[in-house]
Amino acid sequence: MSQLPRTTNDLIVNSLFLLGELGVDEQPDSFMLSTGLFIINALLAQFSANSVYIAFIEDLSFTMVVGKDVYSVSDIVTSDLTYDRIVSLEYATFSVEVTGPTIVYPLKIINKSEYYNTVRLSNLLARPGFVFLNKQIQQSFITFYPVPDQPYPCDLKVKFMIDQLTADQDVTNIPTYYQWFLVYAMARTFKEYYPSGNWTQTAEDEYQRMLADLKVSNETDMTIRTSAILETPRPFYWPNILAY
Repeated sequence: MSQLPRTTNDLIVNSLFLLGELGVDEQPDSFMLSTGLFIINALLAQFSANSVYIAFIEDLSFTMVVGKDVYSVSDIVTSDLTYDRIVSLEYATFSVEVTGPTIVYPLKIINKSEYYNTVRLSNLLARPGFVFLNKQIQQSFITFYPVPDQPYPCDLKVKFMIDQLTADQDVTNIPTYYQWFLVYAMARTFKEYYPSGNWTQTAEDEYQRMLADLKVSNETDMTIRTSAILETPRPFYWPNILAY
């Protein structure tokens, strides 16, 4: 069964229902909607600062630029790719058009430590073999190695973080659990605007439980990659092996 479409306003209305400030068939006024939008974006910024990300998974496709290995991603500041910031890479590939079928090559996802603690040649132009993600406060940076020697079409499956939401924006792509967490988080903050609201200890306990779940879901990558010269050579890894 497909998920029912939901918008930012639906989350705001549900948070007011949870607080008891709206009843069945009651409609929110303009103050409730505008305040709810302000609250939800303030919460997103607060959670992001504490490495708690409201995330969703989507495809990111673009064409590499010859000689360019680093690509910035953000919708907060001017960047190479205008998207929400990226939490993690799920998989990465690029394709090469030849006579006959297109060949799709996988990219090995490594972390920043693996990249900087491995011997490599700077400005090596070849087919990329590795990619890593560097998350910063306002931008995410995707780095390829070696530096692309051709304009390869690239396909990434990425986990985006929600930076901000707009009025009545479709939020169906946000997992239901995250939507429910945002409802609780907004209701908890709305209590400051509506002191008569009914925020129970049970609701507080549920909010803290979900917050704890989200905190532990953002685990640190502790994997270690062996040197490329110790790996079984494969055709598309030769350009990388030659870099050592």
